[in-house]
Amino acid sequence: MTERASVFQTVQIGVETEYGGEVDADVKLPAVGFEVGAETEIKTYRGAGYKHPSVAALTKEWVSVAISGPITYNEIVYLLSSVLDAAGIVDNTGTTGEATWTFAPDPDGADAPESFTIEQGGGGRAHLMTGALVTGLTMSFNQDGVELGGNVTAKALEDGITMTATPTELDLVPVTRPQIAVTLDDTWATLGTTPLTRVLSAEWGITDRYRPMWAFTGDADFAATVETVPTLEVKLMVEADAAGMALLTTMRGNSTKFLRIEATGPVIDGAITYKLTIDTAVKVIDVEPFSDEDGVYAIEWTFQGFLDTTSGKVTEVVVVNEVGSL
Repeated sequence: MTERASVFQTVQIGVETEYGGEVDADVKLPAVGFEVGAETEIKTYRGAGYKHPSVAALTKEWVSVAISGPITYNEIVYLLSSVLDAAGIVDNTGTTGEATWTFAPDPDGADAPESFTIEQGGGGRAHLMTGALVTGLTMSFNQDGVELGGNVTAKALEDGITMTATPTELDLVPVTRPQIAVTLDDTWATLGTTPLTRVLSAEWGITDRYRPMWAFTGDADFAATVETVPTLEVKLMVEADAAGMALLTTMRGNSTKFLRIEATGPVIDGAITYKLTIDTAVKVIDVEPFSDEDGVYAIEWTFQGFLDTTSGKVTEVVVVNEVGSL
């Protein structure tokens, strides 16, 4: 008998044509870690005079997935297409199929996120889940590396499946620390103009994007998902120099600033390079105590995403890579 060794549990995903409709999971994301957990709510009842319960009733069932790993230019568009909105894609008409992906969630209307069928298995057994949505995603940029984290919510586990054969495996081109630049400006139109040269770490994250909607459907699975009020935050750890402390005035004035975190990667073809650009209209909402960061006297500012009424945007993420479609 072949044991089901953890090291061989591979994960594949497929983009659903309609929410919850099972499709072949024909793509592998080799750098993204998926920690899958079957979730339940079971109600128990203990009759009067008895020490132990006599009835157990399954009320809800779903799947939670924790995601982690390095940020790579080709893989990140799958996660952004789910947590933000389906992207607008422009073919750059290069010889190797470069494309520009623009993710711009609607600030006051419904978005149309991509959902996935996810298969996981190895060692002779596999399972799948449909209706998988990325409900939260964090991208962290620090001196030790560039990493992502987040959560996926999916419909109840289906066990004992056969995984899709010969999936496509994406090329891995990582976002690295030397590629990162951060700018802070006064308008959306001037984004990318004024560099912050003493940023020690940065983090962009959006959470609480979707939640399950439960209805009487004849089983314990949820019926659909609904959008909720999201939390969009950006954190900057900066040297407490003149530029870093200028945010004190920004905070006191309740001023809106326009923050760009941008990574410029290697050349794809000709003058086209891999790129990840994260733009957000922000206000300061919190500040941490001063701290020592490898000998540098530093301060961390927390920003929240706010609607810029001039551009009609809160955040926009643009990716240039070699993926022409999901």
